[in-house]
Amino acid sequence: MEDVFLPIVICSILFIGLPWVVLHYVTQWKKAKTLSVEDENLLDELHETARRLDDRLSTIERIITADDPNWRATAQSERTADWRQTN
Repeated sequence: MEDVFLPIVICSILFIGLPWVVLHYVTQWKKAKTLSVEDENLLDELHETARRLDDRLSTIERIITADDPNWRATAQSERTADWRQTN
């Protein structure tokens, strides 16, 4: 009886158990590739925040440009001078 039982167990593990485990994890990996609803909502929120920050930065740049039209050149020369001092 034991001579028949052991090969049946081994065959069932090889031909049923192992493929079942492999296919189970393949489907789990495929599920993980897609974005969940929560992920999509987070991305939408981050995109909206980035757009608002970009609008704010543009407004600040317009205000500074109205106050001092050469502020970009001044800021660039200051950054270059600071970079040369550190190197």
